[in-house]
Amino acid sequence: MSTNLGPSDNPFDGVAEGFAEQGVTEFLLTVDDLETMLRAGIFDRDDATRVELEDGRLVRMSSESLPHARTAARLSLALNLALSQLGLTDRYEVLNGGTVRVSDISAFDPDGAVIARDAEGFFMRADQVFLVIESSLATLKRDLGSKSRAYAAAGIAEYWVIDVKHAQLHVFRRPFEGEWTERQTLSPDDSVSPLFAPDADIALKSVF
Repeated sequence: MSTNLGPSDNPFDGVAEGFAEQGVTEFLLTVDDLETMLRAGIFDRDDATRVELEDGRLVRMSSESLPHARTAARLSLALNLALSQLGLTDRYEVLNGGTVRVSDISAFDPDGAVIARDAEGFFMRADQVFLVIESSLATLKRDLGSKSRAYAAAGIAEYWVIDVKHAQLHVFRRPFEGEWTERQTLSPDDSVSPLFAPDADIALKSVF
């Protein structure tokens, strides 16, 4: 539940007055600002006010459809099973959600991520993340475009985008100077192995 703040408790008290005084028409936020707002309860992460920060601008996240949620959950489950079978659960953790800090002015909430088991902090840092997963239905253009570029620039080792409508998995790997050096598009008949666990063979027919 969101917290009701009094005037003295609001971490952004006075911002509106600053706009008026300086003639500013746009106020860009940092990831630190977003963390402050979330800690203060300005946004309730469990309701329709869930947001991401992209280039300093708040982006409202759309509601999840059943196909979107189902494919993301199935892939996360397959990853968990593979890590368990390989005895790697003491090193890696599969998350369904969470926030990844990709720069000082951008933070995204992917549908899944694999992070170091000992990772700490309010948001996930790029150096703690081995794999980011987005399940895309209405957001495919953004996930393959601006988000993909941001993850590459942040140095995320691997990024998977589930194209729910066309039953495809887009795989991006090994970023160099802000660009992905490897790209693949896989079908339900294919399997995929993450870079951090090359012996994990995930059949995509279990996802679609």
